[in-house]
Amino acid sequence: MKFRAVRRAVLVLAALAVPAALSGCGDTRITICPVPAILAETASMTVIKPGAAPDPANEQYSVALVNAESSCSYNRKEGTTTSDLTLTFHATRPPNPNAASYSVPYFVVVSENAKLFDKKLYTLNFRFAPGAVSADIKQSPNDIEIKIANGKLPWNYQLMVGMQLTAEQMAYNKKIGRYLP
Repeated sequence: MKFRAVRRAVLVLAALAVPAALSGCGDTRITICPVPAILAETASMTVIKPGAAPDPANEQYSVALVNAESSCSYNRKEGTTTSDLTLTFHATRPPNPNAASYSVPYFVVVSENAKLFDKKLYTLNFRFAPGAVSADIKQSPNDIEIKIANGKLPWNYQLMVGMQLTAEQMAYNKKIGRYLP
């Protein structure tokens, strides 16, 4: 009789301890979303002043992707997930007393391992205030829906993001060693 009472007490305490232990993590839900990732080689874009040689002294401005976060909803019945991305960009420029506005392209690719499923291009519009040498911008591209293949789960997929670079911009990043922001 004592054994059953002790066993029951242990089971009750264990049932109470698991949620208490998980609550220290802040969220007891299991993350099932596709994983966001910034593609290192395309994490930053530098725009050179028109007509100038590609050199750090001639940089008009640079933009870097510094963070990518996602949340999602998973419809098991339909086998789809819809992800919401929040991207954080950091732009810099040499000292300048004037305000300036720019637009740069970036992409979101849905992939699974080396297999690419979809690529969408977006435009980041941002502004430097008068005299400002940096700007931080958050942008959330449209919801990204993924049809989950049989036998797969949402976290098997990745949302790769990066700046849409020209061949010259990619070569410049390699030349100056600017892969990461």
